Amino acid sequence: MGPLQITARLRSPVVSVPPIDSLLAAVVAQRDGLVPGFGEWVDVEIPIQREPRGRFHLATAALATWDQHEVRHVHQRFPLAEAQYLGETKLRRVHIGAGPCRSYRIPTSVRHAEGDTVQWFAIGDLEAVHELVLCVSHLGKRRAAGRGSVASWVVNPVEPWGQGFPVARDGAPLRTLPADWPGLVDPVIEHAVLTYPYWLEARAELCAVPC
Repeated sequence: MGPLQITARLRSPVVSVPPIDSLLAAVVAQRDGLVPGFGEWVDVEIPIQREPRGRFHLATAALATWDQHEVRHVHQRFPLAEAQYLGETKLRRVHIGAGPCRSYRIPTSVRHAEGDTVQWFAIGDLEAVHELVLCVSHLGKRRAAGRGSVASWVVNPVEPWGQGFPVARDGAPLRTLPADWPGLVDPVIEHAVLTYPYWLEARAELCAVPC
């Protein structure tokens, strides 16, 4: 295990970018045939070092400078032809302007990273991490629509910046941390999930979160 810099070069804007620990855990779960929410709970381990008490992995959230934002739209059209085919003989009209048959045009925000790069820092096994990230072709939400397409991955050893590496720098958290994590200076405290799966809101607690 050693200090790592993990870089994704993007070819398209993103809606969101996950922390590297949850990204690697998703790859491991998919590889091992684990389906979230079904069967007995299975702890998914990744080639990133855990903090001394084992509560979370020593890796940052996604780090990037977002220099452009734009609004794009998701179109959800009511399947009119199918409704007419399956409808009763008395069906004469389907109102797609309102009600349950309404079609939608939903705005979504996408972001462009400066230099088209997103980075994470971690303490982990370089070869194992590199093998896992190569399985990731897209980042974040709306992947099926082409958002967050990854052109390439680079995993390199890096010189730590000193105290707090890799989870805090200059007194600021670079990932969700326990509220009493040493070295933090006036962090933002919110209810958050400390480690993956981050969607499991029942595990939320007071944590220091990145700004």
